[in-house]
Amino acid sequence: MLSNLSSIDTTIKINNLQVTYAAADKPALQIEDLTIPAGQCVVLCGPSGSGKSSLLKLLNGLIPEYYPAQVTGQVFLGQLDLRQASVEDLSYHVASVFQNPATQFFHTQVLHELVFPCENQGLSAEEIAVRLEEVNHLFQLETFYDKPIFQLSGGQKQLIALATATMQGSPILLLDEPTANLYQEAVHKVQGVLRKLKQEGKTIIIAEHLLAYLTDLADRYLYFQEGQLVADYPAGDFLHRTEKCRQDMGLRCYDAEPYRRAIAEQASQFKSDQEGLSIGNLSVSQAGQLLYKIEQLCLKPGQVVGLVGPNGSGKTSLARYLVGLEVDKASQITWQGKALSPRQSLEKTSFVMQDVHLQLFAETVRRELTLGQKGKQLDKALISRFRLEDLLDRHPVGLSGGEQQRLMIVASLLADKDILIFDEPSSGLDLAQMKELAKALAFLKKEKKLVLLISHDEELLAMVCDKIIAIESLKTV
Repeated sequence: MLSNLSSIDTTIKINNLQVTYAAADKPALQIEDLTIPAGQCVVLCGPSGSGKSSLLKLLNGLIPEYYPAQVTGQVFLGQLDLRQASVEDLSYHVASVFQNPATQFFHTQVLHELVFPCENQGLSAEEIAVRLEEVNHLFQLETFYDKPIFQLSGGQKQLIALATATMQGSPILLLDEPTANLYQEAVHKVQGVLRKLKQEGKTIIIAEHLLAYLTDLADRYLYFQEGQLVADYPAGDFLHRTEKCRQDMGLRCYDAEPYRRAIAEQASQFKSDQEGLSIGNLSVSQAGQLLYKIEQLCLKPGQVVGLVGPNGSGKTSLARYLVGLEVDKASQITWQGKALSPRQSLEKTSFVMQDVHLQLFAETVRRELTLGQKGKQLDKALISRFRLEDLLDRHPVGLSGGEQQRLMIVASLLADKDILIFDEPSSGLDLAQMKELAKALAFLKKEKKLVLLISHDEELLAMVCDKIIAIESLKTV
């Protein structure tokens, strides 16, 4: 059993809470009365921007220490007033996994990152070794120990972040969208880990849009809307609400199995096209290691093609070759019969990366949307559809993960290129935004664009894709 470093009562009690960020004109979070006993698994759900992440940042001390805000009301962890506690003090009681796990890494090597929390807490080498063995038993990460973190896929980074938080040994675990970029096998692994931690008495609080994997774990669902906690449901009551009620609340599906079966059937029926983007003799490598070789693959314009497979299997690596960021001199990549150089591929292809913050360069959202597009006018309807109209004068780096995702989706749509590659574009999106993304992809299809959708979001894939390519099948395509 992973021992707790905290010896205090870890019941969370909140009364008459208001959190208002600096320069904001209204509260980002309001909770009248909330108690979370030790050992519960609580899911925070609701539309994007409804206050879920703000509650997590309050509980781990990032508000107000790193995110300046006015906090009124009472927030206690046992007898500890969280408004007076530092992030360092709270690290003994609370561990966190952020929405973008790459932002919380301190080291470049996986093993160093895993043991860092224990070293920071002054544990002995013997204690660290015991805890590392326990965590490795849960996650099976030993083969990753010597790997550089920057070479891992987004999903693998999420697992490392969760394992590192578990290494911390804190009795409370806060998770912000922990499975957004994970393949089904990895989601099952996370389920097993969370179930084990819950059995050991850990308090687990999860802000999540993808609810399907939590149906057997959650004790309660806290529903947020426009910054307020508006409902507190026992799990049984929440899961027995009608399908119409779920959709009216803006929540994602409770059961992903029907979508999973549909995707598997589509993948089994995949056939290469005769025109469009042709890929021949392409060796896809990562960090000098050959992942697979594509003998021949062709995808015609006017369709949405899903690319699925395990984390680290080479989906994003393939995208980097197609956009011209990686080069295999022996390969032949053509568009409508014309060979593409790496530069021409870059000019013809728009790529929305998984780590969208790496693509943000301008000083405002407005400027980011038209960067490199002389005389390009903003599409007000598109901006409104993705809820960016109130963010146009904000700095992109200061946006939430979901807001950054929406920004880059709109920027990609405005770029008007022939080939568009989206890498996990629904990460951080609620139901309404996911449906808007689906409409945007349908619009691109109507405009005869070729859309390659790299995703683990089974609901989105089943909704929009004309074809599905399983990464495992590419060796024989």
